[in-house]
Amino acid sequence: MRTEISIRIDGAVPANLLGTAPAWRNPRVLCLLGLLCIGQVLLWSLAFGLSYTAPEIDSAEQFVWAFSLENGYWKHPPMPSWIMHGLIQVFGPSVALPFVATQVSIVLALALTWRLGCEFMSPSRALIAMALTSLVTYHNMGGDSFNHNTALLPFQAATVLLFFLSTRRGAWHLWALTGLFAGLTVLVKYVAILPLAGLLLYFLLDRSLHRRSQWLGLLLASGVFALVILPHVLWLTATEFMPFRYARAVARAQPGTLAALGGLADFALIQLLRLLPFLLGLWFVFAPRRGNAAAGAPALPAIATGDRLFVWVVGLAPLSLAMLIGLLSETELQSRWGANAFLLSGVLAMVTMRRADTPSMLNRTLAAVALAHLVLSLGMTLAKTALADQLHWRTRANFPGAVLAREARETWAAHTRVPLRLVVSDIWLGGNIVANNKRRIAVLIDGRHLKSPWIKDDAVDNCGALVLDDLTQDSAGRAAPDPALDALMARADVTGTWTLPWAKHVSAPSATGRGLIRWGIILPRSTTSCTLK
Repeated sequence: MRTEISIRIDGAVPANLLGTAPAWRNPRVLCLLGLLCIGQVLLWSLAFGLSYTAPEIDSAEQFVWAFSLENGYWKHPPMPSWIMHGLIQVFGPSVALPFVATQVSIVLALALTWRLGCEFMSPSRALIAMALTSLVTYHNMGGDSFNHNTALLPFQAATVLLFFLSTRRGAWHLWALTGLFAGLTVLVKYVAILPLAGLLLYFLLDRSLHRRSQWLGLLLASGVFALVILPHVLWLTATEFMPFRYARAVARAQPGTLAALGGLADFALIQLLRLLPFLLGLWFVFAPRRGNAAAGAPALPAIATGDRLFVWVVGLAPLSLAMLIGLLSETELQSRWGANAFLLSGVLAMVTMRRADTPSMLNRTLAAVALAHLVLSLGMTLAKTALADQLHWRTRANFPGAVLAREARETWAAHTRVPLRLVVSDIWLGGNIVANNKRRIAVLIDGRHLKSPWIKDDAVDNCGALVLDDLTQDSAGRAAPDPALDALMARADVTGTWTLPWAKHVSAPSATGRGLIRWGIILPRSTTSCTLK
């Protein structure tokens, strides 16, 4: 039930003109909302920050890319790297930084979905929806990496909210903001096209919106959207659409329709498993209980037809369209492609389940959700760190990143007096060195200037470089050597190896619990001419 009076195209009177505050500004609910958001950020950031000894691989990638503000990077659009660049400028690099940034992104998205939910139901009921949505594993356990999926969530949520308000209030500034955030979502990740397509599909299906003023508002939003993405489009053209060529290279084609259907079923099953904590939470909240006053209460009145259509179409579009594209293109769907598909899951559930809620239901939900987050955080962090160490499993979480960075500093200092400014390595090793050094360090990714265009061609000669190659064997075997990196290693003036204590227990001191890193130092030729960019 909508309790806020808002500006509509049909000329309804806005709440602020009547002197009444919107219902979503309920002080008690806003206080609970703030506590939920702060609690989630603190719990998961501390869990990851205190137990992980290295960033996840995608976070390491952002540490490397954030060295330079580019209009695009060889795999993805630029927004997450811009954000990480700003965070490093303010707070400095650290292993904990991406964990906090990820959780802040998630809770911002959840808070925005709560605000959207207030358009369809009471603020307290919308808070139940938001709390349940936080149980989707993409919104908790999946928050250990600051990548394009997690950075997308708040931008997507803001776009959906602004689009809805624009269609209901018709204000030009709301349409302009919708276009702005729609453009920013695409600058985070190209998969943002799917939720944007859901918004357009809803606009086409809701015939009550087919009026001149609404079409003009959509046109304004489209114009702002085009202006926001224009610099990136020019970059794509100049680089011959490099991220799309990368995506095409790593895409796995399915051998026929039957295989595509099988892959689609596997993808759907994985998404269901990641939705399981949410479904269990929903069952717990709405399961009949003795003495439950809400059980015999009348059902809530149905929401407006257009509002219901919005929730269903926009809520289901990202996942449905991803699965449809995978089926039609016969391309194997990666499980992480569902990461942005469940932001409206709680709102959709609460709109569909019309049983009245009570204060006790809200209290029970918040207590259950808090407990679930605590169990999930402890389970995940212990499994990837303490338990992995005991069982000698190598994970990104228990990699000795600080040890690697210390070895790099000490080895470099032993052979030259100039500061270390340039590392040649893969994303993983380079990102760990950046995360564990206060000094600004650039990484020439895999020795290829195509992947690090911000590094001048003569930087290796003038500034010198520390070249690193990971020789550690794992269950999958070592990746094929990179010719460009091997060529630079061959130029090294001095070489050696480091043996890192990775997943090594005191009772098993053998080499099976160690990481082997080959290093080489190319001494600087002209320090006065050392310019990286």
